[in-house]
Amino acid sequence: MMVLVFGMQACQNQDRKRDDASTTAADSTSDTTQRAQMSTADVDMDGDAKAFILPAIAGGMLEIEAGNLMTQKSANAEVKAFAAMMVKDHTKANQDLEKIAKGKGLAVPTTLPEEQFKNLNTLRELSGRDLDVRYMTMMISAHDQTQTLFTKASMNENGDLKQYALNTLPVIQTHYKQAVKLGQKLNISNVNNGDNLSNVDPDEKSLKH
Repeated sequence: MMVLVFGMQACQNQDRKRDDASTTAADSTSDTTQRAQMSTADVDMDGDAKAFILPAIAGGMLEIEAGNLMTQKSANAEVKAFAAMMVKDHTKANQDLEKIAKGKGLAVPTTLPEEQFKNLNTLRELSGRDLDVRYMTMMISAHDQTQTLFTKASMNENGDLKQYALNTLPVIQTHYKQAVKLGQKLNISNVNNGDNLSNVDPDEKSLKH
């Protein structure tokens, strides 16, 4: 793989942008989880179930909207194909989870949380390689976190949610693996907790969740 060498300042600026993408994704998940716990206190579910459903649906909404945006804006055929897969798979995943949630009396979000809306707007402002790198950085970080979310839900005592998580987790793991491989092609580094993608084995990491 060809390694592109940039000036020190350019590297620092790119690293800062990628760190911001990973941090905002984590902050968004945490914020959505907290609001899920507070706003659904009257629903007949345990805390773990509540804390799973709303972040999962909100995350899926971002995947769908960002995917739709990237299929229109990206000039990279592989990024466009990945984005189209995100739209297809997360639309189905959200529809299935919404049925479970509504069946238990839980109202699901219909708009993006503020932090995720900001992430989407950031993509709207970019173009070319900067757009592709930012999007794939977001996807790697988001799917890494989503693997953890779904792995925990797969051990939930609620039968419907447990089965849903077990059925959907392999899809999320596939997304993560493909996102990392595409990120490696784009020479993306410094995502999540400082992972350098050139040293990341997506298959090995997925098995740890």
